[in-house]
Amino acid sequence: MKRRVAILLVAICCCIRAAADGGVVQKMTVERLPDLNIPRSGHAIAAPGGEITVIGGHTTGFLLTTTAEYYKDGRWHTVETLYPHDFGACATAPDGSVIVAGGCAEAFGVGRSFGAERYEPSTHTFSSVPILDQRRARFTIARQSSGQYAVSGNWGGQDGIGIYSPEKDRWEQSPVSQGRANPYILQTGPDEAFIFNGVGNQDERWDPLAVDRLKGEPFEEPLFRKWTPFCEESGYDMQYFFIGDEAVGGYAWLFPATRKEDGQTGILKLVGETFSLLETEIPIPMAAPDGEPIGWGAFQVDRGKENGYLISGFLPSGRVFVCKICYSEALRGGKAPITLYSAEVCEPSDQPLDVAPILLPGGRIAFAGGYRNDNYHPLADAFILHTEPLIRKTAVPGWLWVIAALLAAACIFLIVRYLKHKNEPEQAAAPSTNETPASGTDLMSRICKLMEQEQVFRRKDLTKAVLAEMLGTNATYVTATINSQTGQSFTDLVTGYRIRYAQELMRKHPDMRLMEVAEEAGFASEKSFFRTFKTRLGMTPGEWKQTEN
Repeated sequence: MKRRVAILLVAICCCIRAAADGGVVQKMTVERLPDLNIPRSGHAIAAPGGEITVIGGHTTGFLLTTTAEYYKDGRWHTVETLYPHDFGACATAPDGSVIVAGGCAEAFGVGRSFGAERYEPSTHTFSSVPILDQRRARFTIARQSSGQYAVSGNWGGQDGIGIYSPEKDRWEQSPVSQGRANPYILQTGPDEAFIFNGVGNQDERWDPLAVDRLKGEPFEEPLFRKWTPFCEESGYDMQYFFIGDEAVGGYAWLFPATRKEDGQTGILKLVGETFSLLETEIPIPMAAPDGEPIGWGAFQVDRGKENGYLISGFLPSGRVFVCKICYSEALRGGKAPITLYSAEVCEPSDQPLDVAPILLPGGRIAFAGGYRNDNYHPLADAFILHTEPLIRKTAVPGWLWVIAALLAAACIFLIVRYLKHKNEPEQAAAPSTNETPASGTDLMSRICKLMEQEQVFRRKDLTKAVLAEMLGTNATYVTATINSQTGQSFTDLVTGYRIRYAQELMRKHPDMRLMEVAEEAGFASEKSFFRTFKTRLGMTPGEWKQTEN
């Protein structure tokens, strides 16, 4: 009785705590896509017209690939590119096409290249465009509202600013104050842009950090004495950061940064030529609710919904986090509400997982390719995270307190009712049959028949009570019979059937996704399948499949 009362009291506390916290981490749905045709890393990723497209990069063995892939009708389609683009750059043109340029000239990340081309998503073809002003890798290309293209950055090579004018069909060049890798090029006026990054072209760290202009002299921004901008990955389109309105000459940008004194992540904004910190209602979380540190990485904005999405790297637990920032309220003088999402995507590992994300319409975030352990063994994995609305962590609204109060009242009512009848004798549940453990051999044969012929182990809701009901007995007899006849527990018996069924599926259908295998075999989740399989066999399902092949 005391235990039940304690549970009810805990429930009351949880209700009140939930109201005070204003909500919990929202779970994201993970939609697994077919694997890429070619494992790749160092590639550009875009979504022209909402169609996920990966271009270039390197494949197994750190070898360059002159291919691209787009996802349509439930599968990946491979097309040939004119040049390889490993750690190259991309930019979206006004007509929806994608300009892709530069990258490493040889395998193993060696050298730099000139090559540039245009991807036309309506025909899924590539065509040549004028080559770069110089050989470049890990650089940035940014379209300007004037129709020009600006480039800057060059990993391992001489940096400079290049401006291409389609009307003149030539490049104009100017020097930079600091050599950079993957710099930001953010337009601040019709013919002006700021260029900056804290990482140099030899991977050195710039401090103090200088800001170059397309025109005019470089300068030092005071805000960068406290904050260091994130160094974004190769192939990142600058339009991912744009929150302004180009049609009326409104140039405004958001980008992530790290506070130097304590490593706190924040969002900086550039409106016109003025830098400032985007105010949020609460600090961006730096750890999961269970204490696991969150390492924030990519950032993209949805101008239509006026939301920014900060995307974490993959944690050792196999989880990924997304922080949605409703920046519109902050632009109007308030503070931006933030919401936190999480999903369990892969197996736990102490090795980092580097993947390339792209924001799709509706708050969906797609990932394709990347690597774990090392760049010599890229991944072919692809999936989409689906975010959903959740309660914002702000001041607690009155209606939430009302709900908490009603729940607390209901719990108190149940406690009083229980205490009132605590002296009434409980009626013992009678077995549904007179069967005893002595008749275990017959009962065990009936259990095996249900498992092997009717495959009841594939039911996710299968419990001892459910199985006992099928057999016309009670759970106590089922447990005793399984233990005496097999030496196993009920859970061990069911798990064994599920593992063997999963192995059979993987042998007969090697292309079947592991999430589907887990579902068909009766496991509660893909994570449960991976954990149980490895515990039983000492290897993951993927590793087991390789041994079978």
